[in-house]
Amino acid sequence: MGNILIVEDNPSIRKLVRVNLAKRGYTVSEAADSHQAMALFQEVPVDLVLLDLVLPGLSGVDVCAWIRARSDVPIIILSARLEEDLKVAALDAGADDYVTKPFGHEELLARVRAFLRRSYVTAKTSETRVEIGDFRIDLEERRVFIAGIDLHLTKTEYAILADLARHLDSIVTHDELIAEVWGSEYRGSNHYLHTYVGRLRKKMGEYGTLIETVPGMGYDLHSKKIY
Repeated sequence: MGNILIVEDNPSIRKLVRVNLAKRGYTVSEAADSHQAMALFQEVPVDLVLLDLVLPGLSGVDVCAWIRARSDVPIIILSARLEEDLKVAALDAGADDYVTKPFGHEELLARVRAFLRRSYVTAKTSETRVEIGDFRIDLEERRVFIAGIDLHLTKTEYAILADLARHLDSIVTHDELIAEVWGSEYRGSNHYLHTYVGRLRKKMGEYGTLIETVPGMGYDLHSKKIY
């Protein structure tokens, strides 16, 4: 099913998450602090990380950056409502998603399933490369370049951009994009999508304007703009 590393200093939360994951057939490793988390990450196979932000030792943001420098494994942040700044910093450091405490276990399980089953092979166009000026998306290698420089995107950001690229110059509705990236159970979570599109545009710099908002409908990746 998948190997999941839980990094959480609260033993009660850690146990609840572990039990729920184990019941669904996942293999679970646990870490109570940052140093244990980094040691385990190097010792055991990990397919996904559930990462608390406030930890003994290094912060969850630091752990996130450390993992991202070594792997593109999905990272889901476990954040409290008062940790908004830390959550933003973690997303900037490469986290793919977040859930806010207290969270429902079915919600967390749905997000875990979405990341572990995600596949980008289901291209809806025969094209494997999209080029707009100096902006290039290589759908086969799953990489994005600006003027030949590799643009670092999280898996979530890449998944959004890749789906728009597969429907170049066509409107992809909010629900279609959400279903493709997170799964059909997230249909209607437009505010969630807006957050990630905003972060993607910011990383793309001047090329962020290629992603056009179609009010009330969705988004369109435009090839007609030349830089």
